[in-house]
Amino acid sequence: MSMLWIWGTVLGASALVIKIIYEYFFSSLSNIPNAGLLAPISRLLWEFPLEYRGQLTLELPKLHKRLGPLVRIGPNEVSFYSLDIYKKIHAPNSAFIKDPRVYGQFVQDGHPALFSITDAKEHAQRRRHMGVLFNRSRVPSLIPMMLDQISRFNDLLAKLHQKGPIDLVPTCRALEADVMSRFAFGSPIGAIDSLSIGKELSIVKENDLKSSKMPLYTKFPFATQIYDAISYSIFDLTGWDISSVASSRLFDRWANDQLDKSLDSEKAPDTSFLKVMAGLRLSTQSALSEAKEMLGPGTDTTSATLAHILWALSLNEDLQNQLFLELDAAQWPTDMSALESLPLLVAYVKEGIRWTGAAVAMLPRMVPKGGAILAEKYVEGGTMIASSPIWYLHDEVAFPEPHKYRPSRWLSNNTNDATTLRNEYYIPFSKGPGTCVGVHLAYLELFLSVSQVLKKYLIGPYSDTTASRNVEATLPSRREWVAAVPIGPLQVSLHPRSEMRTTDTCN
Repeated sequence: MSMLWIWGTVLGASALVIKIIYEYFFSSLSNIPNAGLLAPISRLLWEFPLEYRGQLTLELPKLHKRLGPLVRIGPNEVSFYSLDIYKKIHAPNSAFIKDPRVYGQFVQDGHPALFSITDAKEHAQRRRHMGVLFNRSRVPSLIPMMLDQISRFNDLLAKLHQKGPIDLVPTCRALEADVMSRFAFGSPIGAIDSLSIGKELSIVKENDLKSSKMPLYTKFPFATQIYDAISYSIFDLTGWDISSVASSRLFDRWANDQLDKSLDSEKAPDTSFLKVMAGLRLSTQSALSEAKEMLGPGTDTTSATLAHILWALSLNEDLQNQLFLELDAAQWPTDMSALESLPLLVAYVKEGIRWTGAAVAMLPRMVPKGGAILAEKYVEGGTMIASSPIWYLHDEVAFPEPHKYRPSRWLSNNTNDATTLRNEYYIPFSKGPGTCVGVHLAYLELFLSVSQVLKKYLIGPYSDTTASRNVEATLPSRREWVAAVPIGPLQVSLHPRSEMRTTDTCN
């Protein structure tokens, strides 16, 4: 028995040594610099610990700066930081398909939605269906709905500000959850109402937790499926909630109720995504999966951007006043075209999107059969290759001092090398067929939210001890999973403009 154990140990150690030698010296990827000593051996040894802690997309740009545009992060995985490669991989009719191992973890109830569809033809067909509501000409029909939700959001701010500083992270998340759920399902999910009584809606709060768990789902899919199945079984049998099952079940019931209403043409609003998709004969389960998927990305990214913009303005009263004067002179427009014609508003929002860089996930693609030449190096077919759009938004050449909120970057329209580079590297919604279908929706939502909040409030720093009221905001510390999550609160104080006008009149 002892001899068998010894021989087994020797054989195992020999196999490990052979694997290490092969991966380091003979693998087709051995010509690409390694992210770390353990990276070529196993993606679990180097990549996973960083990804699990929300540090992977923060550390890789530093390595690329030192090692070049291609960095090996696993036995069969390569990270790239090159806009030319990005354009090639995400070009129309690209042979680089989505990695099904990763995108499969985003599938809702067994029915892939637009983001998780890996087949190019199916993706293009679904995108055409969804364009009916998301294209530039249709998005303005959502303005009345958005204004109604933003009005309720402003009422929430009025209530919260009586109690002290406001944390913009959960409050903005509540607004976006209600906007996206009302758009997707026809009714708001009640996030603003819940926060108004001092409790963040559980399904909304769980978004961050789910995001942080994504490395487990992509690296250990079988184990996490078993864990989820056990969690649901325990909850059904005992009511013991060990993995946020209760909030997921409540959301599923709510979503199914909204689906039933959407199929009733008299009850569902005309702008309801579910109603429109049902009218286009998309299967009800596929439409429901699309609607559910909207709540995650739509809530996390846009809410984070709005929170960061308002927080940055709270630190810089001059910037805030300049935008207020522009909006006031334009008589506080709500029309999409009128909003887009305001240079300061556009600059503030574009810089907020760039600066926040909320959608941080690397977008893995598979190198096609036959391989590809990338950055003058051969990359074998079947290799997973990925990059994060946020790296280009924070590129130090395209955007000097990228972690500073500086709207003036967008106020020059002169055609020169600097503006050309700036425009090329601005890819917050990705590129090509994978461009976020909600880009116009996001811009409209941010234009309206920022303008309507400023119309009602002067936003100040949460503490009067701030040395200056004109600080150029620096991007707060955060962790990065599917979306960026600030480590600390983004707190502000609010000063209702109606009270300020009354004070000015009395004085």
